[in-house]
Amino acid sequence: MRSVVRGVAGLPYPAVRFGPGRSGWADGDTVAKPTEAPARGVLGGLPAVVGPLLGASVLGALILHLMASLVAQLPAADALGALSVMVGMAVVLVTLLPFALLSFRRAQRAWAAIQGFGQETGQGAGRP
Repeated sequence: MRSVVRGVAGLPYPAVRFGPGRSGWADGDTVAKPTEAPARGVLGGLPAVVGPLLGASVLGALILHLMASLVAQLPAADALGALSVMVGMAVVLVTLLPFALLSFRRAQRAWAAIQGFGQETGQGAGRP
């Protein structure tokens, strides 16, 4: 059994050893701390805002495109077809809308971090 654990698919790997007093598990404090580095100025944090906003806008455009294509099929559909179009719209919203909202929320957090950095360093519109 030890040989199976030490080598997977014929590729050996070194055994993991921990020093005295270390179990290999992270402390609860280290897990709860955020791993993101603070933004360096307004321009340093700009990619953290633009990326999620771009993702949210692309997802929003995809949702609108899929909804418009489903609405275009609605006039030619009978009652069962209209019901399936409505179910398709619900599936599109349930599937894609949470990801768009998460991207928007991530951009909002990054923007708040940039604003907080500007207030801490005396930069921005609030400076006398």
